[in-house]
Amino acid sequence: MRKVKCSKANIALSPIIMYNKTVCKQPKAGEGFMQKIKDFCKRHRLLWLTLLLALAAAAVAAWAGFDLGQRVDNQPVYEIVNDDYTRTVVIPATADAATQDDGTTGLYLPVPLKSGQRIYGVRLDLTTHNWAFRQGTLYAALLDADGNAVANGELDCITIKDDTFAAITFDVPYTAPGTADAEADYDLANPNMTLRLWYTPGDDWDVYHLLGLWTDADTSQQMTRRNANGTTDSIVGHPALQYVVNDSGSWSHVISRLLGVLTFAAVVAGFILLTHRAKLWQVVLVCGAVLGVAFAFLTPPLVGPDEYTHLAKCYRQSSTLLGQPVADDDDMLLVRSCDAPYFKNHTGDIGIYAYKEMLEHLGDVGCSGETTVSSDTYVTADPINNTLYLGQIAGITLARMMGLGFHGMLLLGRLCNLALYLALAAAAVNIAPQRLRGIFAGVALLAQPLQLAGSLSADAAVLGYLFCFTALCLTLRTRPARWPETVAAVVLAALIGPAKAIYLPAVLLIFMIPDANLALPGKRWPVGPIAKVLALVLAAIGWVQVNMGAALYAARDVDTVGILRAGGAAAAGAALLALLYWKIRRDPKKKKIFLGAIAAVVVLAIPVGLYKLTHMWGGLTPEQLVGSIQENGDSIYTYSAGYICRNLPNTAKLLLRSFSAQGAQWVQGVLGTALGEPIVYTVDASWVLGVGFILALLAAALPQAGETVPLGHRTKAGVWGIVLCVIALSFVTALNWTPINYTTIFGLQGRYWLPVLPLVLALVHHNRTFAVQKPAERKAVFAMLCLTSFVILQGAGLYATFQMPS
Repeated sequence: MRKVKCSKANIALSPIIMYNKTVCKQPKAGEGFMQKIKDFCKRHRLLWLTLLLALAAAAVAAWAGFDLGQRVDNQPVYEIVNDDYTRTVVIPATADAATQDDGTTGLYLPVPLKSGQRIYGVRLDLTTHNWAFRQGTLYAALLDADGNAVANGELDCITIKDDTFAAITFDVPYTAPGTADAEADYDLANPNMTLRLWYTPGDDWDVYHLLGLWTDADTSQQMTRRNANGTTDSIVGHPALQYVVNDSGSWSHVISRLLGVLTFAAVVAGFILLTHRAKLWQVVLVCGAVLGVAFAFLTPPLVGPDEYTHLAKCYRQSSTLLGQPVADDDDMLLVRSCDAPYFKNHTGDIGIYAYKEMLEHLGDVGCSGETTVSSDTYVTADPINNTLYLGQIAGITLARMMGLGFHGMLLLGRLCNLALYLALAAAAVNIAPQRLRGIFAGVALLAQPLQLAGSLSADAAVLGYLFCFTALCLTLRTRPARWPETVAAVVLAALIGPAKAIYLPAVLLIFMIPDANLALPGKRWPVGPIAKVLALVLAAIGWVQVNMGAALYAARDVDTVGILRAGGAAAAGAALLALLYWKIRRDPKKKKIFLGAIAAVVVLAIPVGLYKLTHMWGGLTPEQLVGSIQENGDSIYTYSAGYICRNLPNTAKLLLRSFSAQGAQWVQGVLGTALGEPIVYTVDASWVLGVGFILALLAAALPQAGETVPLGHRTKAGVWGIVLCVIALSFVTALNWTPINYTTIFGLQGRYWLPVLPLVLALVHHNRTFAVQKPAERKAVFAMLCLTSFVILQGAGLYATFQMPS
């Protein structure tokens, strides 16, 4: 017997239903309402998922902010004024617990304050005379020369420990008049302020157990004690005193809320865009902008990779554009007076106080545009590749025209650099072949590219140019090019050449495009070969102009003349052999003998050439090795090209040690879990996030089952050759920075390999072994957004709580 739900039609046909042994099933009470709820939830499942995701993102951001506040809020910094103390002096109390301040009672301590110095409180060495149950409140007032209180603070006496320093924080920080001088010392003999101390007893027991202050016995200084009964005592000595010169307060709330809102917006916006089938380039543009702004605030000033050098170059070009003098008579960079306190020739500071300083001064305006103060940065005659600093120069110039302070100028320069990178990255995603767009979107949203783009680093433009060029070459391999695309390929190649020396091999990607795809319809000109040769020539010219000096320096101890002679002889010999081969190519017997002779010559030439190469110009003498050690322990000699050739075993051992000791750091540098300038600070996010990045990249790269593999064996081999050349050149460059007494390579960072990461993932995509059943690129891009957001939230805690190793 079959059951059906009751309806008007079923009731009308009840005789037929009963004849067919079908029973009309009555709905249970509430079943219709529950079904409506199920249908509603099913129809709006994306809405519920979005709300659930928003709640999760908000919870993670809130926890990150709460945890950061617990660790760094209200942390003081002390500066010693006087650290000599041999006796104690009684601090007077008011007449009773009801009298908080009678206006006169107190211990009056003359204290010095530097010109322009800001203090947040005082720290005193107090004694309770072993009375552990003290109650009441200790008060402090800072008085100016006229006796007016300019700052006030209080401390609950129950927190005071016997013979221990205790800090009294003022309600409002006080800044002394005048210009700040960090090099000045405290002049105890000439105090310019007065510190008044008194306390209110909590009960009668506090009256009998006196509260004391440790001082020295210097007779040149007089303190005054005014008691509640009207008597006055004159006491000699200086108090054991420290100033609270900084305090973290609750600034962590500001940075954590800012980063929390931005990461929340990126994750939720990314989910909405991806689930509503938005194009991947739109996801990169929107979410990359939000996360990039977060990185611009996350990275403390001048803490981005080599950011202080990039700032100096951009500032120099900005001054030229604005018609301001660039350098003084000693070739030191001239800066605005408001920039001088923050302009450095080294990596900036990190920690919660770096965030505090940045946020306090972010809104500074009204700065003079004249460059009148000499900085510590030397202006060199080296040419600047302005194509790598278009965004930064524009932002810094605009900020100076608007009169923004240093931190506002730095932020605007970072944001303009981010805008240039995002425009190029989104263009690369849009240009790339459909099946590879997930790869380019995933790489563009990695933490490392966004971190570089959110700083003043020139690598952001380099990444953008190479991403666009790579995507264009991969696309034009499969379809004919329009003439603007051919022009774009040549222009991008010309921009890549002078960008960085190690990326010149990437220009060879243009040769993977068939000549037919570069041809102009209806034209007989060989546009394809012309475009390829032109791209290579322009890139080579730019490379020579910018990098030839560095290349010659790296080869400073190489027998260049001998190598040129050997190369010329080899070229002449190759030409003669080619002519001989042309004459005997039709005779199989002679051809076989000829090829055998060539093989024998090559076999003999290899050890001879290797011997000559490893014995060029001799080596360093023991006296040179001993005399080359500097004060910091580094040798003045590095792994130059000649030294490498003469010391191949030592070079091989150094590289092997480097792989085991630094390999994980290189991977972190590619992914972006190593924050800031890793050579100076070790700020590493969780390795779990690194594993997640790798899995997300693989998910975006793996092909769908049954997908054809368009890249041939020769093309794959060529692409692998380009990738390996870039990596090898990065090692050679880093070796040239490495002193010969180091045991591991110096200066090599994984971010140098980011431009070829899309190529590696494209090769993974064209493999014949691994595949996925369904495309996972959009899920991988969303995972990338979440992981990068985690890096930002964790990075704020790592930066704010960083402590240099002792």
